[in-house]
Amino acid sequence: MKLKFKQKLFLYLLLIFALFTICIIVFEQKREGKFKTDELREKLNIYTELIQPRLLGNDFQNLDTLIKTFPDTIRVTIIDKNGNVCYDNVISEISSLENHLNRPEIVEAKKQGTGMNIRTSQSNNKEYLYYAKKFNNYFIRAALPYNIQTQNFLKADNLFLYFIVVLFIAMLLFIHLVIESYDKSVEQYKDHKYRQEITGNIAHELRTPVTGIRGYLETVLEKQLDREKEKYFIKQAYDQTVILSDLIRDMSLITKIEEAPTSFQLTSVCINELLYGLKNDLQVIMQEKGIEMEWDIPENLAIFGNSNLLYSIFRNLADNVISYAGENVHIQISGFQDKQYCHFYFSDDGVGISDEKHLSRLFERFYRIGEGRTRDSGGSGLGLSIVKNAVIFHKGNIRARNKETGGLEFLFTLKNII
Repeated sequence: MKLKFKQKLFLYLLLIFALFTICIIVFEQKREGKFKTDELREKLNIYTELIQPRLLGNDFQNLDTLIKTFPDTIRVTIIDKNGNVCYDNVISEISSLENHLNRPEIVEAKKQGTGMNIRTSQSNNKEYLYYAKKFNNYFIRAALPYNIQTQNFLKADNLFLYFIVVLFIAMLLFIHLVIESYDKSVEQYKDHKYRQEITGNIAHELRTPVTGIRGYLETVLEKQLDREKEKYFIKQAYDQTVILSDLIRDMSLITKIEEAPTSFQLTSVCINELLYGLKNDLQVIMQEKGIEMEWDIPENLAIFGNSNLLYSIFRNLADNVISYAGENVHIQISGFQDKQYCHFYFSDDGVGISDEKHLSRLFERFYRIGEGRTRDSGGSGLGLSIVKNAVIFHKGNIRARNKETGGLEFLFTLKNII
């Protein structure tokens, strides 16, 4: 049975998000399990620290009084450096006990100072969680019965698991809705190679951040990293999830513009106020790259349209300059209105585009002049496509051209109803 375009895309995304979800669950389960193990280790370590002062002078008679203050389930064993058992609060006939130097927790404590192991006791055939610590001539070992209560304590909390599963299902539903809407827009194109190109582009753009996320998490799970390196790789994985989230958000916005234009609320939008807000939002990044933005727009120029889409036009054009035009660039915006349209010129004096053939394709989804262009900037590859769709939504058109003095210029119109 041959799968349809949207079915292939959905299965592909299902696999990607399933792998991503599994990585998150495994990582969290391992992290929480380690946290609880460390908590139990610290608890047993406290018991050994309390016992140690009583061993001064090789006097074990005072131990019983102290250990009676411990929980009844705690088993305490004192072992000398030769492996002989000197004291055990559970086994009365310690003379019958064999040498303990080969016990896993003692072997580890001898090498590293402390040791921990879960096994069945050869003395009474009960399963314990052992913790041993080396003190001068003795090993002090505290143990807990490895029963249902201890096992449940060491298990990771399932609340996070439930949350991830619910989030995974919600994400699948969201992806399904996006693909359904996206498939309708693709259906209008009769050229089947075109469909393959769109599918390939979407798959490629999604695969890149997901592969990064998987790689970073696998490194954290498989390598013994110190806290700083572990934090670095988790931060990198988080950054990739932000890119993935932005990509899905932009795909959803384009689909909404094409398929549900009536869902956008319309109001009177003052372009000068919009640009002041934009400059404030981008102030930090523009200062870092030495970019200045100025405009010459009539004070009374207003458009009856959707404020978010109008903002996205100027925001994505500005982001394009920030990402590709270089540093110490000047952005100039000008505009005027006639009876039917508002005309805008958005230009910069950056590097421009050397090959004119790329200009007509700038507004295509995921189109990149160079293979590393969008990849280096971390963008979704949909910014200028959103610009074009938002312009069309407002009954206008847009084109790009190189300036003779250097840089790139976008010329677009928006329907002037006011």
